[in-house]
Amino acid sequence: METSEVDQAAAAPAARRGWWASITHGMPRPFWILLGGAFINRVGYLVEPFLALYLVGPRGLTATTAGVVVACFGVGAFASQPLGGYLADRIGRRATLVAGMLATAAAFMLLAAVRDLLLIGIAAVLAGLAIDIYRPAVSALIADLVRPEYRARAFALLYWAINLGVAVAGVAGGYLASRSFWLLFVADAITCVAFAALIARAVPETRPERDPAATSGYGPVLRDRLLLGITASTLLGATVYLQSFITLPIAVHSDGLGPQAYGIIYAVNPIVVILSQVFVLRVIDRITGVSLLAVSLVIMGVGFWLTAFASSVPAFALTVVVWTLGEVGFNAVGPALVADIAPADLRGRYNGLIGMAYGASAFLAPLIGTRLLQASGEGVLWTACLVASLIAAAMIALMAPTIARRRSSMAVAAAA
Repeated sequence: METSEVDQAAAAPAARRGWWASITHGMPRPFWILLGGAFINRVGYLVEPFLALYLVGPRGLTATTAGVVVACFGVGAFASQPLGGYLADRIGRRATLVAGMLATAAAFMLLAAVRDLLLIGIAAVLAGLAIDIYRPAVSALIADLVRPEYRARAFALLYWAINLGVAVAGVAGGYLASRSFWLLFVADAITCVAFAALIARAVPETRPERDPAATSGYGPVLRDRLLLGITASTLLGATVYLQSFITLPIAVHSDGLGPQAYGIIYAVNPIVVILSQVFVLRVIDRITGVSLLAVSLVIMGVGFWLTAFASSVPAFALTVVVWTLGEVGFNAVGPALVADIAPADLRGRYNGLIGMAYGASAFLAPLIGTRLLQASGEGVLWTACLVASLIAAAMIALMAPTIARRRSSMAVAAAA
């Protein structure tokens, strides 16, 4: 039977189920525990968004010095996911997740306690190094727990839960910071420990048995040309997406709109993510993942390109609606695609390499975006975003036959 026929056969029963039953179908109990833990952790996502305000506020640093400290955090974060991917395959998914969450809690409390500038910088590096160790382990856990035909929906559910948590965290963080920044660190640490405890007690270890003769480094991962191609596409897409935090607020300011206007404009993003997921979760099992990822990249690029023609709050908000729809597919389907092509014993490191692409985009996006904006103007910047997105989509489309063959071979290996 052809792959499309299998997909249609799997989708037919889902079409006859109710909305909630169709969403939850195929998801084992440990997945829901993992999802609940991720939501709790994101509700406590309080330190990183308010770190710069904490440094220039209670710590009394200048904006320039605070920028250096935040950069120290970024240096640690760049290595965080590759380290997490290595550990997920080496010591196990559950052990890595628990260790990463406990390390994050400890690093945040250290960052809140130190006063000397050098110690603040060291604590920032440690916090950045710890904060994303858990991510490759979570992706590997989902790939281990959920059958291939349901993985895209599983990652979409995870993305939905994370955004719901972040929405709560944004309100809670402002409330707590207005009383004491110390509360941000305590609350974030508590949710990290809670996530770790939940996983340690209720989620099984899923790492496959290691071949003692197999290498434990990144050599096999870096020799996979298909993964390298997906990583390059991810780097382009993430660099475009991060303009929403970097050059979009500058463009809003250049059009004579203040911070409050940007806040209203950007608030459209989480609203669209949360609402659109209701539809995405319903249909995602029926759409070919590669096609959805390529289309999502194109939509995201078009959304940012439309920013060149926006000059009012409603116009900017409309562009956010467009690129957010692309963002949803990009962030939901991408991880499922990586899970489908990764050998079971390399899933942590495959996700670690993808995580490194996101880390690199956090470094490249501000440099490229602000340079284009200053040197060539908004028209060139937003057109470049469209071109980069089209290139990323074309790369995925060209890799589609290879991805299909890899998926088939992974399915055969899993059955064996």
